[in-house]
Amino acid sequence: MKFLKTIKMALAFFVAMSIAQFFSFQYATSAGIVGILTIQNTKKETLFICLKRILSFFVSLLSALIVFSVFGYSAMSFAFFLLIFVGISLIFHLEDGIAMNAVITTHYLIEQSMSIQWIQNEMAIFAIGMSIGMLVNLYMPSQQKQIRHSLQKLDIQIKNILMQMSGCLLQEKKTGRLYEVFQEVSFTLDKMFQSVYDEMNNQLLKDTKYEFEYLSMRKEQIIVLKDIYDLMIQIEFHGKQVIFISDFLKHMAVEYHEDNDVHALQQRLMDLKRKFQQDALPQSRDEFENRAILFTMFTYLQKFLELKYQFFIKNRGEEQ
Repeated sequence: MKFLKTIKMALAFFVAMSIAQFFSFQYATSAGIVGILTIQNTKKETLFICLKRILSFFVSLLSALIVFSVFGYSAMSFAFFLLIFVGISLIFHLEDGIAMNAVITTHYLIEQSMSIQWIQNEMAIFAIGMSIGMLVNLYMPSQQKQIRHSLQKLDIQIKNILMQMSGCLLQEKKTGRLYEVFQEVSFTLDKMFQSVYDEMNNQLLKDTKYEFEYLSMRKEQIIVLKDIYDLMIQIEFHGKQVIFISDFLKHMAVEYHEDNDVHALQQRLMDLKRKFQQDALPQSRDEFENRAILFTMFTYLQKFLELKYQFFIKNRGEEQ
């Protein structure tokens, strides 16, 4: 994507400057610079910034007209212009247009004139550069296939975490090595969010919120799994309850996929909880502490499944 952006910048500069030269506008290279600065990472970002820069252009034009008419054309006048223009830009959050329009205003200073001819010239090079930049940036290759592949890969990672947690629960001494895995998955999620965000802002007419909401749901599930693991490493292996939860985690890993409504898993978890409630009371302090942790884990497992169930209900029929 960085290479593509570089190509777009070079193309926008060349085309915008060539058009400005063809129509004999002065400072044609500035049209090319405007074209370069118009290229942004996404279509929506480009459109939004262009609207702000158009407003900024007229703020700079009005500020320059007032300052140069009153104080003449000098370095001191230009500094006073900057004081007004930058101040207004900061107040109205038009910072993106400061550098571009400050450069354009220097042309009035160089020519010692703000005649209609020069104002028209600056409007033209500004419009040419921005229009060419926007046209060039219309081409944004879709990342939809890569995103779908990444979502599937993420699900496989989470399935593996569930399987490892199932095995970890049966170990008498736990090392906590899964914390590194959770960190890696969190890092992967952050990169995926950026890709999905860029795709959302590049598809002006296409709704891509499903992937964003899916990632958000999986991120919340990862947080819940991390909470379960925090509890898990405190448990020493004791009794059949630990085996039952280990088996449930393994079964959940097998059933873990995008289209599962998790209703059957929720029912199985409730049945397991009722079975636990019917067991004999713990006979020692260690058994009591382990049982308390296991019941807390039930709460987190219910939350884990509820997150997916609510997502499934909300997005039923919306997946592409």
